[in-house]
Amino acid sequence: MRRPIFILIICLMAGQVFGQSFKKYAGEFLYLGAGSRILAMGGAGTAVANDVTATYWNPAGLMEAKGLQVEFMHSKQFISSIQNNFLAASIPINEHQSLGLSLLYLTVNGIKDSRQAFNEADQKVDYSKIRIFNTGDYVAVFSYASNYKNLVNFGVNLKTIYRNYHSAKAYGVGLDLGLKYFWKNLAAGLIIRDVTSTIMAWDNGTRELITPSARFGLSYVFHIPQLNLDIQPAADFNFLLENRRYASQNHLGPLSLDTFWGAEFRYGRWIALRAGLDDLNRFNTGIGINIPKISFDYSFTSYQSELGDIHRISVHIQLLQNKTL
Repeated sequence: MRRPIFILIICLMAGQVFGQSFKKYAGEFLYLGAGSRILAMGGAGTAVANDVTATYWNPAGLMEAKGLQVEFMHSKQFISSIQNNFLAASIPINEHQSLGLSLLYLTVNGIKDSRQAFNEADQKVDYSKIRIFNTGDYVAVFSYASNYKNLVNFGVNLKTIYRNYHSAKAYGVGLDLGLKYFWKNLAAGLIIRDVTSTIMAWDNGTRELITPSARFGLSYVFHIPQLNLDIQPAADFNFLLENRRYASQNHLGPLSLDTFWGAEFRYGRWIALRAGLDDLNRFNTGIGINIPKISFDYSFTSYQSELGDIHRISVHIQLLQNKTL
């Protein structure tokens, strides 16, 4: 047990050594979340994710994803100008191993570039010279999970990142490690993101470094058989080493802590209600409806500003429930 902990400490220390030139918030686009179910719970998903969305929240959770699963999420935010999409699939290899593949992409379309449109001679804008362009962040993730005596699950994400900002492009490769432990109805999860630090190399020569972060979660399921009801509260604690003194809930030197709180109320297998508070103290809520082999999930985030609220819809398909590769 000492060796994995030692390796983890070395990785985190290495990330901080290279982090002398990192830019704060370089990996912010990676924290937007995936899947309407857990986002409706305020993003408290590290110990909750037990389906294909575990490719984002905690790859160790893939061991609970039965059969072939596919999910697609679509959302718009900031007055519909930003579109956030998530597409993922997972399947068990055998009873001790699972695989997952996901794509997370954030795009802004129809941006007007008027830098070359001003006519100095006439002191007017030549609208024919205004160009339209799109930008996007794209993250492809390959996930692998395994277990130990059905008590502890392990997972790893290998992710490739592509950022296209019209005037510059960037590429990066990162690694996440996940852990999930069970004791009766209690689940504890841990994910170390960008464990060896992730370098974003821009084609204009700029380098950005995404430093390691740790996210720990707890969840407990209360069964009420008389009402055919399950209640699952959850909490996540996200630790960053980016000196976020004014953009975090709590901080101590370079270390910051943000919390996420949520709960799910499941009635039988057919319907679920969810609610939670995220790291910005925004209220989140949503509903899930399940029918055989397919489920629909909706989540809502109240932004309470001129930027507008956030609506998300997910479609989850489960096939070959008892099959493996």
